[in-house]
Amino acid sequence: MAALTPPDPSASWFGAWSRPADHPGEIALALAAVLLGMAALPGGPRQLISFLGFSGIGDGKRTRRFLVMTGLAAAFLSIAYVDAYLHGGPRALDAPTYWLQGRALSHGALSWTVPSPVASYRARGLLAAFPDRVSGIFPPGYPLLLAAGFLIGAPMLIGPLLAGGIVVATWLLARELAGPPGETRAASAERAAGLAVGLSVVCAALRQETADTLPHGAAALAIAVALTSALRAQRTRDPKLFATTGLALGWLLSARPMAALAIGGVAVALWLRSGRPWLGAMCWVAAAASGGALLLAANHAATGHAFVSAAAVYAKSAVETAVPSSGGSHGLVSAFAEVRRHLMDVANFEPLAIAALLALSNERRTLAVTCTALVVAGQLAVHAWGLHGAVAPPAANLSEILPLEHALIGYGLAATFPRAFERVATATLGLALGGFAVHASRAHAETGQSDIGRPHFDADVVQDAGVSTGLLFFEDDPGFELAAIPGLDASRGVQAVRLRGDDHDRLVYEMAGRPAAHRYVAGARGSSIASWSPSGSSASFWRFEAESDWPPMAVSGGSASRLQVDTSCASAASVLTLSPAGAGEASLMLELPVPLAAAAGPTRIWTVTPRIYEMGQAAEGSLDVVLAPAGPSLAHWSWGDDGRGRSCRDLAPAAVELGRAPARAWLVVTARRGEVAVDRTLLR
Repeated sequence: MAALTPPDPSASWFGAWSRPADHPGEIALALAAVLLGMAALPGGPRQLISFLGFSGIGDGKRTRRFLVMTGLAAAFLSIAYVDAYLHGGPRALDAPTYWLQGRALSHGALSWTVPSPVASYRARGLLAAFPDRVSGIFPPGYPLLLAAGFLIGAPMLIGPLLAGGIVVATWLLARELAGPPGETRAASAERAAGLAVGLSVVCAALRQETADTLPHGAAALAIAVALTSALRAQRTRDPKLFATTGLALGWLLSARPMAALAIGGVAVALWLRSGRPWLGAMCWVAAAASGGALLLAANHAATGHAFVSAAAVYAKSAVETAVPSSGGSHGLVSAFAEVRRHLMDVANFEPLAIAALLALSNERRTLAVTCTALVVAGQLAVHAWGLHGAVAPPAANLSEILPLEHALIGYGLAATFPRAFERVATATLGLALGGFAVHASRAHAETGQSDIGRPHFDADVVQDAGVSTGLLFFEDDPGFELAAIPGLDASRGVQAVRLRGDDHDRLVYEMAGRPAAHRYVAGARGSSIASWSPSGSSASFWRFEAESDWPPMAVSGGSASRLQVDTSCASAASVLTLSPAGAGEASLMLELPVPLAAAAGPTRIWTVTPRIYEMGQAAEGSLDVVLAPAGPSLAHWSWGDDGRGRSCRDLAPAAVELGRAPARAWLVVTARRGEVAVDRTLLR
């Protein structure tokens, strides 16, 4: 493997600057020129505000019209982002898993059963539980929102709706920052809210987070709503408003548990300062209970324990790839690059983010400003904690505090430049649009071109090919997860199956009754459907690759990973490894698929021949065939790795009677004193 190139600190910090990277950038540049030109003209900002129809402090009708217009603009731009950069569907790494979990929840399922072989119906981000249950690893809050979208046939509409909600929440929060309403502060509050909303609409990062099927946009809305309602409850001494805080925090707990830490702490402090705190606590707990109950139910469905999350089990037991250490100077540069990226995300142009500090430096700083800044700082701390490896998966996403930062910028500029605010606000929005055109647009264009440049599954391709029933094999995990419909079989529709390249595929075909079968081929220039048929292997000979069963189920005492090897003896050039954590013993369970028994009887004698891969380091391993996790061993093998080099070894064949209902068997792999690996298992 090529040596890693140290990051360039200047490139990491300053990012890319160039002419607009695409048509959205060109449009943004034209709008920026108009706004900056109007800001420079005497009376230009006032003419612009009058043209847009937003003037008159305290005019409720115009305020509602303004919020409707800006909310629709934000939603429309999020939809446009789906077309311009996502090219029609979910694109982020975790988005397909959220998509599948949402589809399952639309059928009322937190987890679902899959047929045998289980390995053919699993993918990255899915956790399997004995014997045949599968669940997604992410908390259920955001999939619940997607489920509502699936029920109306438009799951991609959820994000744009959230975008409109963020606009309203940003407006309300920015108004709250100005403190108690009054004649002296009404103008400042309206101005701050108007600018904050403008920044929210043109913020490309929010457009991205409310376009893809990820929870960060919804979490941003929940944090803003929770903070605004808590501030208002404390200011008005109305404890019933804490019910809204509890509802938002309950959902946040069910979707992004670690993201609830900072806002939860600040909300508690505000609750303690409010009138009648016990009534507020009752309203809070009652409203938040449903979110907590949903999270516990999802944990139990996935892991069997209400207080053990699927994400924690997955992160501990399934190692996807080895990553270089982030310590030292490389880690510092990466951290600076991430800070720079977030500063760019705030308003598409890093210097504008610094304007949030004006809200803190203002001599008339309110309690609401302090609390908002504390939530932002807390979220940054939680994120740093997650990057340091203290929690997994990542604890927070910095885009979740963008509405708070927009509110701080709006209030800071309104309080600092009261006489020239209209000119300053117009110039700020012009710089934000210009920053997207010549700076941020390149990063978003690269997002659009990444991977294969489009979603890994397009339902229209299947429809155009005339495929309405049967098996549809996918060569990658994202395509499978986007197409899979839990509980659907090949006789009633298109059943998505993960293509494994060994006899898992042939067995799926046989178990489904040999239906029509096709393969989905995803590519950068377009996707297509090709006919598929099993190889001409003998019905008495089956080869099952161990790495096809990754992520494995029931890993204890260590972690499992897929390892690419260059030794020619390893079939498919990869193996499944098991690494003990420390000096203890590790074990994992793999399904040993059992082909259909002949009509002559319910069982038959199979000769089982495992092949192990010696890692070239001292270790001891064993392998057992069982019919249940705690059942007796039907066959047992053990071996030792003497550390002399990497090589394959076929273990002695063993005769095992298999096929009695339920026709399932399992391989239990155990590792001691070091890492062991299994290549494949042959059945004859």
